[in-house]
Amino acid sequence: MLIGSELHHLRVRRLRTGSTLILFDGVGHQRKGIVTALDRRQACIQFVEEDLGQPESPLRLVLAQAALKAGKLDLIIEKATELGASELIFFTSERSARPLTAVRAARWDRIAASAAKQCQRRTVPTVRGPITFDELLGEQTAVLRLLFWEDARDATLHTLARVRRQCTSILAVVGPEGGFSSREAARAQAAGFEVIHLAPRILRAETAAIIAVALCQFLWGDLGGTVP
Repeated sequence: MLIGSELHHLRVRRLRTGSTLILFDGVGHQRKGIVTALDRRQACIQFVEEDLGQPESPLRLVLAQAALKAGKLDLIIEKATELGASELIFFTSERSARPLTAVRAARWDRIAASAAKQCQRRTVPTVRGPITFDELLGEQTAVLRLLFWEDARDATLHTLARVRRQCTSILAVVGPEGGFSSREAARAQAAGFEVIHLAPRILRAETAAIIAVALCQFLWGDLGGTVP
């Protein structure tokens, strides 16, 4: 039975009695169903198949994004979810546009859930933060930790192609509109992060985040039709 926001979502999609749909619980289970009854208060669903076998990406990808304006963070949550990110972390840095507060956490969760429904993901990525840059450097959530920095052009630093190796978990860190300071990049490298030059052009922060997630999924995940 669907009520509340789930019923509203069904109506937005203009489903009616007899329509088929995919339902998921956000933690890895997905089933096909048929709308058997529908009125203003509720929709009754009959399951017609067992758990569907659509897999999540084999890569556990955590995107850490520095504080941006609210609308840009909303966009990043939506697109990172569609691209298969497992988790998003928001953090503050030296050049963050504005401080983040946890009061928007409920909205972030709703955006992630809505995006997961739209792209028929089995799970909804978790969104947490804000944390400090110092706390981020201590994150041990991935085997490979990458910090994307537009000034990482020194020969001792790396491109994604040079750091590619077999791994199943990545922490990808993207900076604010003003980028990371050289001090922050040096601290990240000292903490064991690979400092990566993403593109020859200066990218908007939200563009960099989307590209970083897409490239990681292409190199280590399931974008492009093959899994390494």
